[in-house]
Amino acid sequence: MYVNLPSLPALQTFEAAARLGSFTAAARELHVTQGAVSHQIRALEDDLGYLLFARLPRRVELTREGRLLGEAVTRGLGHIAEALRMLEQQRGRRWLSVSVSHSFAVRWLVPRLDEFGRLHPEADVRIASTNRMVDPRHEDIDLCIRFGEGSYPGLDIELLITEEVFPVCSPQLLRDAPLREPADLVHHTLLHDDVLLDHPERPSWERWLEAAGVRLPDLAGPHFSHTSMTMTAAVAGQGVALGRTCLVVDDIASGRLVRPFGPAVRSPFSYWLVAPRGGLDRPSVASFVRWLRESMPTMPALHEPSTRAQP
Repeated sequence: MYVNLPSLPALQTFEAAARLGSFTAAARELHVTQGAVSHQIRALEDDLGYLLFARLPRRVELTREGRLLGEAVTRGLGHIAEALRMLEQQRGRRWLSVSVSHSFAVRWLVPRLDEFGRLHPEADVRIASTNRMVDPRHEDIDLCIRFGEGSYPGLDIELLITEEVFPVCSPQLLRDAPLREPADLVHHTLLHDDVLLDHPERPSWERWLEAAGVRLPDLAGPHFSHTSMTMTAAVAGQGVALGRTCLVVDDIASGRLVRPFGPAVRSPFSYWLVAPRGGLDRPSVASFVRWLRESMPTMPALHEPSTRAQP
């Protein structure tokens, strides 16, 4: 009955390209080349006998046939993923797939994950690190932790924690050139975090300096695509970075980073819990969310700037 169905890899490639609206984005998600995706889609179109995408300048667009097939493939793959999840649960394990940004995973979640394992030995957590906007309804993800404004239509969301940004640096940097007030930044390299680069309200040195009432003649300095890299450079003494609450709490507590002065500026972005409709009420997800909330830092070390190691 199903002998004429396309192969599963072909359908997965088509689903990713249709959902993302881009062969290049699909290639990144599937960890293959853009040429491989284009070849797979072309072969699928040849097998079916009609075009699935209209190739337009700098983008692709689903044809009528492509939209019809895309809706069916999305439903089908979703049913398969749900069936596999149920089968795993019937084997006595509770798989929990969590999608998080790279920096939050590396600098906050992963170092604490063994605590959740001790409290819930029956649960197996799968961490998927990506800065891409994952749709948990279609990608076998139980829970997303996203840094943003909280606009995720069609999904259940809850606020996890708000964020503030403030300068941080290595104590060694203060020995080489003091930082007693924001104007002293003129003597230091500024480390730039390019997270949400295209958003006009994103936390940046320009916005922080405006809040501090300071103008610097030059904001030159290295730029990093991930906040975790920016913080690694700061710990290494390569300059002054804008720290974000969750991502610097451990380094400040250990003394690897210090906060030389204020102000702390409220970020327009927060960390949000995102799940399919009703997903936050699933027992395994609810247990993980409860542990997250209990583990969120109160951050007493961040309330006041530190003068440690100031000459």
